[in-house]
Amino acid sequence: MPTSRLTMTGDIGGISVNSTLTRTADGQIGHDVTLNPAKTGTLSTRTSDTEGTLTLESGHGLVDGDTIDVYWDGGRRYDVVVGTVAGDDVPISGGSGDALPAQGTAVTASKQQTIDTDFDGDLLDAIGALATARAHLGFYDTGALLVLSLDLGAAELWHWLSGGTAANPLAGKSIDYVVATQAESTSEANLKLGILYDSTV
Repeated sequence: MPTSRLTMTGDIGGISVNSTLTRTADGQIGHDVTLNPAKTGTLSTRTSDTEGTLTLESGHGLVDGDTIDVYWDGGRRYDVVVGTVAGDDVPISGGSGDALPAQGTAVTASKQQTIDTDFDGDLLDAIGALATARAHLGFYDTGALLVLSLDLGAAELWHWLSGGTAANPLAGKSIDYVVATQAESTSEANLKLGILYDSTV
């Protein structure tokens, strides 16, 4: 049976801390994904907290109906829907997260990439995600309902392991796919998503 091992070393409050956490289960899933660079631009028109127009770099590639995540210094809005694109002007509406920033704010916009993965949240023993750039993940169930929205800092590991004090973030959910984006425009980012699970509860 596969084993997952998480080792943490560092210091907190001037005290050295070292810990190795090990879990063994029946199966595992690993995704090593390249996230496309985001597109640069500005929020050129702000109609409301949830609606406006982005003016993006030439050749941005977004089309009507795309679902994107929008990032700016200190905030982000995800599951935003693209309206009728006119050249470099990209109208947006809806989504969740932070209210859109002030008009004229520099932003990056990233089309969501889908990661096809299937697992029962109740069977999880361990899950972890790590990206080389600021990123956002959305976990969707078999009814295409968002059940977990996850922000990742650059090179900051997010994880959950069974047997600890934290509740399973995907308990009671059957995951069908994950969407992901990154905030940086200068290069691709690497995303790693690892899952360890039991065959029976």
